[in-house]
Amino acid sequence: MTQAKKDIIKASISLVDDVIISYFKSFRDGVTCNIVEGWKPYEMKLKNYQLAIKNICVRTWKQTHGVRKFIYKLKEEMIQIYENMLDEDADEIEQEKQQEIQNDGNEYI
Repeated sequence: MTQAKKDIIKASISLVDDVIISYFKSFRDGVTCNIVEGWKPYEMKLKNYQLAIKNICVRTWKQTHGVRKFIYKLKEEMIQIYENMLDEDADEIEQEKQQEIQNDGNEYI
């Protein structure tokens, strides 16, 4: 994939996508609705944020210690999509580290 295409994809990621990528493991395993609402980007209204999350996650309830809690869990088809996004980010970070190592070895006189 060319660098221009990667830049376009990165620029088109929504605020909700950023939240899900940042807390991917939590969303994959299931996280309570109160915590997810606490991660809401400042620029978004709560209702719009909830609607966007509902498109990506399933809202179910889980009972722990006799208390029923609602959780958001990533839909199965979305897990692979976000894993690919994470892999691309990890590849970019690795390339940047390699470039820094090469640049440290090249000293200019």
